[in-house]
Amino acid sequence: MAAARRGRTLVVVDEATGEVVEKKREERVNHAFDGKGFTLEGHGAEISNYALNLSGTEWDVIDWMKQGGGCAHPVRLDPVDVAPVLCSSPNTIKSSVARLLKLHILLRIGGPRSATYQLNPRRFWEGSGQDHVKAFARLDPPAIKPDAKALATALKAAQKATSTAREAEEAAHEAQEAAPGSKLATKTRATADATRASALLALQTAHNLGAELPLHLRRYLQEVTK
Repeated sequence: MAAARRGRTLVVVDEATGEVVEKKREERVNHAFDGKGFTLEGHGAEISNYALNLSGTEWDVIDWMKQGGGCAHPVRLDPVDVAPVLCSSPNTIKSSVARLLKLHILLRIGGPRSATYQLNPRRFWEGSGQDHVKAFARLDPPAIKPDAKALATALKAAQKATSTAREAEEAAHEAQEAAPGSKLATKTRATADATRASALLALQTAHNLGAELPLHLRRYLQEVTK
């Protein structure tokens, strides 16, 4: 009986004429859905937020925008009003907003002197899929882009991690020659492996951001990946 119910086709019938009335279907975007909105944080080929060396205040501004509805709608952000809320100064908020604009995490809505912003819908969104598509068409948001600060920080981290990895590799080699198979040799080898993995990750992060790796870092990257 349950199978019979599943096989039935339900239609709307005009009682006066007996005519089957077809319900008009609205054209919808394929990934749209009915129901409450959702908060989306986009991940993919673009650069991750944590790789951009954001300051604490810059993270706070992003969170303030989220709480204020800035994932789906323009929000007015006045540094004088926002600074006390974020326990900061108006100048710090202003510089944080300027950097987030440069990174394309924030988009300015309106003219060049407008104080209204929205989080980039390529990275942040709250609402239906259909409205998300409309926001893309309206805003034409640019991809997240690293600035000089992010590139310099990533390169510095890669250089430091590579230096640490080389020192750990030398220590492991010396321990193995002095006492093959000893606890010290095993421990130093584990440390060398861990630091090499960290160095590889730091180098890949800098490379993916678009930083120009010096020759010695490129050579080390080739050594550990061949």
